[in-house]
Amino acid sequence: MSKIKKLKVQLNRDGSLESTHFVNVYKNDQNEYDYFFPRSAVKPFQLIPLLYEAQNQNILLTSEEIAIFSSSHSGQEIHTELIKTIAKKYDLDLERLVCGKQRPFHEPTADKLLQNNKEYTKLHHNCSGKHLAMLLFSKILNEDNKIYHTFKSKTQSIVKEFFQFIFTDNDIGFGTDGCGLPAIHLRTDSFLKAVNKIKTTEYSNNWSDMFNSYHTNPLLIGGENRTDTNIILNSSKTVLAKSGAEGVLFVTNNDESYLFKCIDGSKRGVDLAATKYLNEIGMVNEKPFQYLSNLYSLNTQNTKAVTITVS
Repeated sequence: MSKIKKLKVQLNRDGSLESTHFVNVYKNDQNEYDYFFPRSAVKPFQLIPLLYEAQNQNILLTSEEIAIFSSSHSGQEIHTELIKTIAKKYDLDLERLVCGKQRPFHEPTADKLLQNNKEYTKLHHNCSGKHLAMLLFSKILNEDNKIYHTFKSKTQSIVKEFFQFIFTDNDIGFGTDGCGLPAIHLRTDSFLKAVNKIKTTEYSNNWSDMFNSYHTNPLLIGGENRTDTNIILNSSKTVLAKSGAEGVLFVTNNDESYLFKCIDGSKRGVDLAATKYLNEIGMVNEKPFQYLSNLYSLNTQNTKAVTITVS
């Protein structure tokens, strides 16, 4: 059994220390654990109940639909247009989405909207795909979609029951996520061991569909130059990678599973540490880390102003 590995990310400006991030690395063969909020990193599991119920009702979800449902997308046109198409296909009212309007993560898209005097919409919210999935789940269950985001709904009650089953943990709690849906709080070991567990359950086919959708549609999962997308694109094996808010990143090849958590909640910290570590163990090539290293070390004159180390 391996122990929790602790990484340190340091940024030095002209030889002087400026910032330090501490990142914990958890693996599925560990007995040690911490409690954490996976935030959006839980989405691959969170959408399994929908896939299961759709399968039971002979509703064939496409790989693209599964990917956008479990994404934290950048609000690019490839994302928003797909959401519109899915809503039309299943006759879902986009006005029912509880997630608020949001500036797209993808800067060129955000800039283009401003230049054309267009407003940001709910579709640009990084969790709009998940919320659309919950609207579809409500419709399949024949329930009122006005409360789909609360535990008063059958939708979230089923998700909660599934979480309690798959994570095998009686000490599960819930907060409220930034997008308005429940945010699970649990042990890191329970989260990671769920990958191997789900493959032995009645949800195994649904998990295979989820896993394959990530590999097939990496640009839908995050977007251009998003870290989880870049990990999938540059992996030596087929992997599922999913980022979560407050410095969380989950990566699995369906055998070995890793969870990265930056203690101070920094996206920069977790992305640098995870891509460096995954490269060192041979799971991904050097491109994801190199992109991030350049992003955080070059100034507006494209001159290297910062040196980054991960140890």
